[in-house]
Amino acid sequence: MNRTLVNIISHNDPLPAYLFIKENYQDGDRLLFVSARRDGEKIDFLTNLIKIDPNLIDDIVLKYNSDEYTYERICRRLKAQLHSDTTYLVNLAGGSRYMALAVHQVFESFNTKFFYTQTRENIIVSSIFDNSIYDNDDIFYPIRYRMTLAEYFQVHGLSHDIDRKHFHKPIIKAQQTQNLFNIFTKKQLSSEEYETINTLRTEYRGMSRAARISDIEHKNAPRLSSLLRHIGFTPSNEGYISPDEVEYLTGGWFEEYVYNLIERTVKPQDIAIGVHIARPGEKHNNELDVCFIKANTLFVIECKTGVQNDHMFNEIVYKACALREALLGMTCHSYIFSLKYDNEGDLERVARIMDITFCSQKTLTTPYNINAVMQNMIQLSHETVDKEYGNTQQ
Repeated sequence: MNRTLVNIISHNDPLPAYLFIKENYQDGDRLLFVSARRDGEKIDFLTNLIKIDPNLIDDIVLKYNSDEYTYERICRRLKAQLHSDTTYLVNLAGGSRYMALAVHQVFESFNTKFFYTQTRENIIVSSIFDNSIYDNDDIFYPIRYRMTLAEYFQVHGLSHDIDRKHFHKPIIKAQQTQNLFNIFTKKQLSSEEYETINTLRTEYRGMSRAARISDIEHKNAPRLSSLLRHIGFTPSNEGYISPDEVEYLTGGWFEEYVYNLIERTVKPQDIAIGVHIARPGEKHNNELDVCFIKANTLFVIECKTGVQNDHMFNEIVYKACALREALLGMTCHSYIFSLKYDNEGDLERVARIMDITFCSQKTLTTPYNINAVMQNMIQLSHETVDKEYGNTQQ
């Protein structure tokens, strides 16, 4: 019997439909998308993204806006396009609850298996909707498909520069970065050395080509060579410092430290530094300091070596929250890592209100605390979902 995978399209959360297809599609299957009128454009977007023969894809787009909440019209529109000689695999995640009720009502009369894709838990639930609620026939399947960062952004309709691979990986060896972390957290820099770093940040960050170190020293940073010797940093081109090296010394090292920490402990499927994302056609873009994906769950970390005042911190929190809600989807988890102390816990409380995890210098330098943060990330990803649910009945 022919198989058709059915998804209700949602404009604000396309991930359940995408993962349901990736997890269940077999050669020869057809796809059927059901959507309200306002979400119809998402069908073309998903069709292009999943790279399946367009001749195998059908859609049911409700004609009027009011049809989305007119039960009988939904049912009539659906029933007119279904066939008795087809097996339907229906994903009830997506769209409104009202739409899902109508979809279930119609497909119940056909040869149908019902599913629910729960992206937050990284599972697909197979259910039989009947009057017997004590036979434990709900089955949990872990989603085994794994997305890349680029794929995640594309599913959410975002443009990105992730494919420029050499721009999004560490440029300095991990041991050098660890050394800098130790120097900063143990306050082993003099006031003059801090001033030199600040000069590099304000005067030379963003320069277009390498600068001669002696010229910088002569102009406004006389202790630059001394600073480089103290921190054990050797420029790749003797006597010169490159734009990337300036960026590294003025804060980029902390992003690389966090990158190395995550890669070593959380072991994500994909991780990157400094990714720019935007809605296509919009001039404004957003930079993600460190982002990674594990078991289809996105994590974004804002890295700040310093936060001057509470107002600045609040702006960082609001930006992270807005970015997640407007662009990155429901399976995104947001963090702020900073070298600032939070002795009274005020910053942590502000971040927590906005559902953001704040890691202060104390957390980062206390092995037990930072390990707890890393383990929580692993748990949030549900990478070990096999152990929680498995493919057996519950």
